[in-house]
Amino acid sequence: MLAGCSDDRTTGPAGQEAFAKYVAIGTSLSMGVQSDGVVYFSQQHDWTKLLTHQAFAQFRQPLVAPPGCFSPLVAPLQFSRRLSGISAAANQATSTADTACAAFGTDTLPTNDVAIDGANTYDALYVTPETASVEGVKRRRQYRLVLPPKTSQVTAMMHQKPTLVSVELGANEALGAASGLLFPKAGYRGAASAGTFVPNAVWQPVYDALIDSVKKTGAKVLLVGVPKSTGFVSLRTGDELYADRAAFLNFGVIIAADCQGSANAIFVPIKVLNAVGAAQATGTAQTLTCTDAPGVQDNILTPADIQVLDGVIDGMNSHIQSVAQANGWAYLDLSALWPQWVATRGTFSIINLLGCVRPYGQFVSLDGLHPNADGYQQMANAAADALNATYSFAIPTNPQTILTSSCP
Repeated sequence: MLAGCSDDRTTGPAGQEAFAKYVAIGTSLSMGVQSDGVVYFSQQHDWTKLLTHQAFAQFRQPLVAPPGCFSPLVAPLQFSRRLSGISAAANQATSTADTACAAFGTDTLPTNDVAIDGANTYDALYVTPETASVEGVKRRRQYRLVLPPKTSQVTAMMHQKPTLVSVELGANEALGAASGLLFPKAGYRGAASAGTFVPNAVWQPVYDALIDSVKKTGAKVLLVGVPKSTGFVSLRTGDELYADRAAFLNFGVIIAADCQGSANAIFVPIKVLNAVGAAQATGTAQTLTCTDAPGVQDNILTPADIQVLDGVIDGMNSHIQSVAQANGWAYLDLSALWPQWVATRGTFSIINLLGCVRPYGQFVSLDGLHPNADGYQQMANAAADALNATYSFAIPTNPQTILTSSCP
């Protein structure tokens, strides 16, 4: 009987051995940010962790202690609160409860996950915890939680002699354009970094330098593309807001007449929630206009702006995919996955936005940008499919049932 038990063991799927030393390089999407914050339980639902779990493998993360760094938003959004208890409108850099940024438990750095919230491609290649130009209190303290001294994401990856590497970078090069101002940067640092997005001519040489380091490891690789505007559930047309204008009045917001028929894309998490917050704070009705102000960060994107932004992202994705093909690596196309989440969202409703547990639909968290647990699971499934197709792995997926309603 004892001999029989000794032979009874769990065998993982084909491809499990590649995850023996899996290292994830990336941004907030590979760190596990949800609802504008990161904390140990949000990290446990990141796509990198879920993918490894599906491969029956281990994956260490630099877990962040509660209330987070910074702490995530909590539902419903009408209360404007974070997990720490502070107001969502509070200055995160000076709010004591949100600047502790402590590790949850003890672990030897680096772990398998070296991704950092807010990182761009240059950061992943060069920035270490000591780098003076790391922007903002949040990122500076996250670097110390994730990376050993004098180590960048790339060098931390190389030191681990990985068997599999995922590279998820590029989104932060384009995200600043959501502010409504499209101003290309001439470089990543110094005066040249003034602007809201990084054009391909600046980004591509840095990305290629990072890829050269990845190639030297000899590991199997999964490259992740950048989502386009068609994948953001939090972009709504002015006309969609105008259709709900009567409900907006209950929250002290007047939807201007220029929103009627407007095809301009409004970035809801800032434009709409700021208007509601200002009305509540001042007791004075706020008018929300949908007319774009040229040269102003007004969180309004015209159709022409969208075309420019998506053109930049198309260029990035084309290059990332070509790099994957040239090296026989897997490619995860987020510009194909995320639009599926937009397709399942309901008609815009300010009441649902402020009162629902999942105001942005089934797959997106409370910040309107980052996936929630269901969204990250879909990313993990798509990553498994990409690895299976490229390397003949057999990593199982965990399909998510589409909910009929995301607003209980």
